[in-house]
Amino acid sequence: MSLRKLELSTPNFRRGRHGERPRAIVIHTTVGSFESAASWFALEESKVSAHYLVGLDGRVASFVAEEHTALHAGRVLDPTVAIAAGTGSDGVNPFTIGIEFEDGGDPLGVARTEAQYEAGARLVAEIAERWSIPLDREHVIGHREVFAAKECPGNLSLPRLLARATQLGAVAEAAWPRSPERLACLLPARNAQEDLPGWLESVAALGADVVALDDGSSDRTPELLEASPMVRELLRRPRRLGWQGWDDGANRRLLLERAETLEPAWILFLDADERIDPDDAAALRRFLAGDAVEGLAYGLRLYRGWGDSRVLPTPSIVYRLFDHRPGDALRPGRLHFNPVPTRIGRSRWLETTIRARHLDSPARLAGRREKYAEADPAGTPPGPASELLREPSHGAVPWWPRPRAMAVLDGGAPKTPPPSPDDDHPRLTCLLPVRNAEDEIPGYLECVRLLGARIVALDDGSTDAGADLLAASPLVERLLRNPRRESYAGWDDAANRQALLDAAVDSGAEWILFLDADERIDAADAEALRSFLAAGADPGCAYGFRVHRMVGADSYDRAGLWVYRLFAAQPGQRLPETRLHLVPVPTSIPPGNRRLTTIRIQHFGAADEARRRQRLRKYEEADPDHRWQADYTAAIRAAGRPRAWRARPAGLPVLADPAASGGPLDLEEIADDLPILSVIVIATEDASTIEGSLEAILGQRCADPFEVIVVVSGSPTTASVVRERFGTRVTLVELTDRVSPGRARNEGLTLARGEFASFPGSHVKIAPGSLGLRIRAHERGWAMVTGSIRNGTRTRAGWASYFLDHSSALPGRPSGPLEGAPAHCSYVREFILGAGGFPAQLRAGEDTVLNQELWRRGHRAWREQAMELTHRSPCTDRRSLVRHHFSRGRGFGRILTGEFSSAAGGRRPGAGGGLRGYRKRRQASTDARIAEWGGDELQREYRRARRLVRLGILAAWAGARWELATGSRGGS
Repeated sequence: MSLRKLELSTPNFRRGRHGERPRAIVIHTTVGSFESAASWFALEESKVSAHYLVGLDGRVASFVAEEHTALHAGRVLDPTVAIAAGTGSDGVNPFTIGIEFEDGGDPLGVARTEAQYEAGARLVAEIAERWSIPLDREHVIGHREVFAAKECPGNLSLPRLLARATQLGAVAEAAWPRSPERLACLLPARNAQEDLPGWLESVAALGADVVALDDGSSDRTPELLEASPMVRELLRRPRRLGWQGWDDGANRRLLLERAETLEPAWILFLDADERIDPDDAAALRRFLAGDAVEGLAYGLRLYRGWGDSRVLPTPSIVYRLFDHRPGDALRPGRLHFNPVPTRIGRSRWLETTIRARHLDSPARLAGRREKYAEADPAGTPPGPASELLREPSHGAVPWWPRPRAMAVLDGGAPKTPPPSPDDDHPRLTCLLPVRNAEDEIPGYLECVRLLGARIVALDDGSTDAGADLLAASPLVERLLRNPRRESYAGWDDAANRQALLDAAVDSGAEWILFLDADERIDAADAEALRSFLAAGADPGCAYGFRVHRMVGADSYDRAGLWVYRLFAAQPGQRLPETRLHLVPVPTSIPPGNRRLTTIRIQHFGAADEARRRQRLRKYEEADPDHRWQADYTAAIRAAGRPRAWRARPAGLPVLADPAASGGPLDLEEIADDLPILSVIVIATEDASTIEGSLEAILGQRCADPFEVIVVVSGSPTTASVVRERFGTRVTLVELTDRVSPGRARNEGLTLARGEFASFPGSHVKIAPGSLGLRIRAHERGWAMVTGSIRNGTRTRAGWASYFLDHSSALPGRPSGPLEGAPAHCSYVREFILGAGGFPAQLRAGEDTVLNQELWRRGHRAWREQAMELTHRSPCTDRRSLVRHHFSRGRGFGRILTGEFSSAAGGRRPGAGGGLRGYRKRRQASTDARIAEWGGDELQREYRRARRLVRLGILAAWAGARWELATGSRGGS
């Protein structure tokens, strides 16, 4: 446990440490009382101070922050310790921490107390741990060993103090093998001699060890680095005169590899022309020692300096800080990238309020432009560095101190104590609509007790003893009852929840949480939620939780559903009037005020086969006509691969995006085995092709982890091939009935954990390297990524179908941004979910609907020419060509009618003029694409197949006409 310290002040110190860092502790004695020493330090004319003062009664006072220089041992005279030899005019002050011990005015005769030794030893042990100072007599020294004319520290026994500090340090080391905040700063530098003194001072305030690489400097950079005691490892490349051949990525990867020798807990890349001030450094050190969570990458707010003590007002966010793991690999790239390990997906990049300054001026800007022109004559798009290559567009403002109360994660988990569960006015009320849940209620009541909440319940006609259990619980403030009934027929969930909300508001509830009888929130999440509400959650927002489908007491198989259940109670609130499957959030809270949290709901309603069958019967009784949901068979889906329930880490923010920096964060996003990309293959009667498709995917050499999910519908034979041939290398979802492609894709998405999602299809073979190219394009910021498609069915009908379906993806089309939504692509998974997934009632064109909806929402697409796949069309002859494109035409007609279910709002993506002029327009566009991108070989094949192309267009036109004429009567 850390010591409690009085915070006292002194004017007698110097900011920073002039490029040094603490590497020894000097022990003093006061020659006076605790109070007189504190008063003496407070006087400016005394010209002296210390970092700490330890009283005879065990009190500890702090005067100077450790990252600053206290004036405690300035002169050196005949030193007897090696560390004091050869010091400058400031003596040992720049690299030591000074501790005064009270002696009551009798430094040689005072009776030192056990309380003083214990407090002093704990202080010494803490300091040594923070700054990696060895606990030995060369580094924990008395003042007289620096200045021989002194008797200081009097009769204080340094061996006794050091022995106890070593013992305490060993205990701490056993509890945590390495300091949780031990930090390594990695520095790639070239010709940085002017910047290094200030950089070293900045790093000293961080308490970091340094691993540096000199990249062929022609100045004194390597000598300055070699002379610094903070530089634990120095790598050197051969001297060169210019920036030609500069490979920033290779340098940073080498630095990360060499940092393993230090066994750091955390890594920070900080360049020579960047600075972190002492106040931000102290905040960062406290953060790493407390709230920082492994598995995330943290971003710094980098302000561009312009002139002395002035910065441009708007920072860029650079992601440079992450926990260290042996074998980490950085993302590929030579220049212009965030140096973050591949294991940390972008949804786990979290912005902090830690500030850094990037030194700049007109002269520096000119030098930087020259450097990049030499290093990259081809002009690679600079990405995050682009702003630093332009003239400032705004005036500079004065730099300001960091506010003392500023949190590192602004909006993160509060630290105030939660309210007592026995409070007469609880902040939280759980609303429980329930029927026939007698077995669930005891566990539910224990969960609510941990939440410190009360319950307003509604028994919806139960035939068991559940209502009696609720009535007997002191946690239940109100119990509403509907008349007993024998089935779920007539179940009106919306009316029940509205009645609960009205009753809770009448009872004086402050916050509302809808939590069903088969749902739980575990103890650690419950404590975090209580603290979050107690510290002032925003009453204008509704908060969402990720639902985990439990398949045992401590494991789950899927966590793809987010639900909004928490909001502040207000009189007159109305819920949506959707009878079943409503989002229980008042209509007065706009969608833009919904925020996700890292609080998790455990859902036990499908934990075993009996529960799954019971859920299916419930919905069949309540919605026999499937008016409120098209299909309920997901309720009986067998358990998938179990994942162990993970304990909530201390310091995990409650808000899933506390600094508004990206997608939602939760424990799903920081799992050790989290893939970057989810490859989802949907299949039906594809036993003859599925093996080759999956072998091509699983055989990819990709630096980033990826998962493969196969959704097979209505084909036990295909599922058997996947299961027997690939086993646990893929996740198999087997659907008994044949379902639409959109439904199958959505089923795969419920299990997907990747940041990006690709749907290559069971008739496709992807080329080597394609997955890595796809990930790189997404990481550059593109929401949709498409590539080149080659023809795998080389009959004349196969060529015709290829030109009809894939003329926009010919291998000859160059890379670049697209001007409209692509036909086929991969996605940022978060954006698919945000648009409601793929429409489930279309037989074809489901990706067209989604892609155009994403485009409408502002998400853009990139074509990566080198990313190739080969598509094997089922169109081997004229008959199959007509049948296939007639079916695709019907799908297009269905889109034109707007008769499909889409959570994206059911918007029609637009038909490009409908069917008027369709045949001529499609023929002309296909002709133009082949002429522009086809090349000699494809143009030759196109001339041979063009008559069949016209036939396919006619078949598609006829299918669309048929669908428009018959509508739903045409069947599906």
